[in-house]
Amino acid sequence: MSNANDNTALTQAIAKFYDAIRDKNAAAFEPLLTSDVSYGHSSGRMENKAQFIANVLDPKTKWQSIYGANQSNYFSGDTAISRHAMAGENTRDGKPGTSNMPVMMVWQKQGGTWKLLARQAFKL
Repeated sequence: MSNANDNTALTQAIAKFYDAIRDKNAAAFEPLLTSDVSYGHSSGRMENKAQFIANVLDPKTKWQSIYGANQSNYFSGDTAISRHAMAGENTRDGKPGTSNMPVMMVWQKQGGTWKLLARQAFKL
């Protein structure tokens, strides 16, 4: 069961997460990720925290915009699940592209702060 404060805080954490990807801000991930985060790509590739951050910092991909669209959050104690579409515009290897990929994120409240525990993107 959630309350409005949890929903607001989780929505803000997800927005900060996508802002950190867009801005390639490695330091911004520290308060947003658990130490043992499991990050799954739609290709099936899995990354740990260090691998995920290194991938975000790779200059091959630049996000002009990235956000969680059509977001639905579900809560069970100190665990939350967010389902949404990772949407936005990017440039990869100099070629423009867009994203509208379904994502499920599992967040855990640690010390009063929502942190990403697991993420899985998938193709429809």
